[in-house]
Amino acid sequence: MMKYKSVLLAMATISTALMAGLFFAFSVCINPAFMRLSDSEYILAMQEINLAIVNPIFVFVFIGSPLFLILTVMTYKKQFGSGKFNYLFVAAVLYVLGCFGVTVLGNIPLNNQLADFSLQGSSALQIKAMRAAFADAWNNWHTIRTIAAVLSSVILVLACIKKDPPLKGEG
Repeated sequence: MMKYKSVLLAMATISTALMAGLFFAFSVCINPAFMRLSDSEYILAMQEINLAIVNPIFVFVFIGSPLFLILTVMTYKKQFGSGKFNYLFVAAVLYVLGCFGVTVLGNIPLNNQLADFSLQGSSALQIKAMRAAFADAWNNWHTIRTIAAVLSSVILVLACIKKDPPLKGEG
């Protein structure tokens, strides 16, 4: 059982860190570069990213992170109240609500709205309005999920280095 718990904790930590890294890189590299694009270039670039990101590796990590976190918390439930359990619980709640939830309820609906927008046949004014409606809201949600994912990753690393308390009857 101990090995299963360790593997699950590793999977939760790695998948969460991968998502945090993706969001962080987007915040510090891609978003600043995209601010330099014209409205139509920006919309096209975001539409292409939104198509490219839905691939098996991303989906596995995106869906896997909250699942691994929840399963990890469940496997450590016998240690309820311990420092390690508390770290795991906080990391899971923070990630599931602040990252996964924000993405599903905030960013994805905006991505879908952008996907439905056609650059062809749209005026410069319509394109500018679409970017304005999309970019600020999307970036605000993105900032929240980035912070949640990074904090969750840090807390998971703390959980990884926290020594497991002895089980009842041991020690």
